Amino acid sequence: MATPRHSVICSEADVRGLVIFGHNTVVHPYCRIFSEGGGPITIGNNNILEGSIINRTAEPIVIGDDNVFEVGCVFEGVRVGNGCVIEVKAVVAPGTTLGDNCVVGAKCSTHPNEQVPSNTVIYGEGNLRRLQTKATRQQANLHTRHLDYLKEILPKYHNMRSQSL
Repeated sequence: MATPRHSVICSEADVRGLVIFGHNTVVHPYCRIFSEGGGPITIGNNNILEGSIINRTAEPIVIGDDNVFEVGCVFEGVRVGNGCVIEVKAVVAPGTTLGDNCVVGAKCSTHPNEQVPSNTVIYGEGNLRRLQTKATRQQANLHTRHLDYLKEILPKYHNMRSQSL
């Protein structure tokens, strides 16, 4: 595991295998990140990781910047663009690729090997799809504030992994 300075990774988080964290990423204490099949997991900058990210293959998983993986979600896809939100208990199936600014709604899921275009929202009981009309600057500001809050509060109540590079 490689961790740059300024990331907050709780020691209770279960991180196994080759996982590379980008700058300014927050890893929640109940997060699980497993590279079980030998393929690395590369995580970009400014991500909030609360759910599970699992790589069972020898192929790499690449996660872009400014993403949120909420509590209870499971990601087994191959790629996530930038600015995506995978909500509570959502499932991204193996082989799936998410473009930029996608939202996988609470309890929703993708199909295996699906290519989800940028700005797609998956929502509702039927995993319906629609395109977002625009991503707002307010969403980016909320993400930054949420990231800053977690970086401040988590070290007060949880042990952190050492950050050496």
